[in-house]
Amino acid sequence: MKKIFYIGLVVGGILGIVIALSMDLVIGKSLGGGWSEAVANDINNLFHANLPQNHIVVIAGVIVVLGIIGAFGAFIGGVSFIMVARLIMSLAKEK
Repeated sequence: MKKIFYIGLVVGGILGIVIALSMDLVIGKSLGGGWSEAVANDINNLFHANLPQNHIVVIAGVIVVLGIIGAFGAFIGGVSFIMVARLIMSLAKEK
């Protein structure tokens, strides 16, 4: 089960990051901005700063946000792979 969970971790983490980045590339401009604009807006509102979208703090914030999304995707992927593996093992079990 550990091996299946680790495979799910890797697949879920990669999918989470890929989906987050593809959302930024595909629909980021149509929604009014991507991750960097959202993080810059939040930091500017929270700390009353005037940081541009390409500031190092904003880029670090985007990396942190993508890391959180990747970690959450990895956890969900690991749990999902275990659930699917247990379902397949229970269906394949002979009486």
